[in-house]
Amino acid sequence: MDRRLTWIGFLVLFVASAGCSHTFGQLKVDEVRPLLHKPGVYVFDDNSTERYDLGHLPGATRLAFKDMKASDLPADKDATLIFYCANET
Repeated sequence: MDRRLTWIGFLVLFVASAGCSHTFGQLKVDEVRPLLHKPGVYVFDDNSTERYDLGHLPGATRLAFKDMKASDLPADKDATLIFYCANET
């Protein structure tokens, strides 16, 4: 898992939570680590299927942002949603 979290250090992470004062923001790897596998936290990977298959965060669901529908997201409006993808720039 540490190897994957190190790799994700080069990724852009976004978080959205209805229960937080900030609706969107960026997180660093060390801020994401304690959130993994917590109840009410959902992680979504927007990378290609090939990149996802090479490695992704434990528990992450592959979800292409451009194809995302409301039904793909949890019904809990207070859930914390973390989206990430590779940042090539």
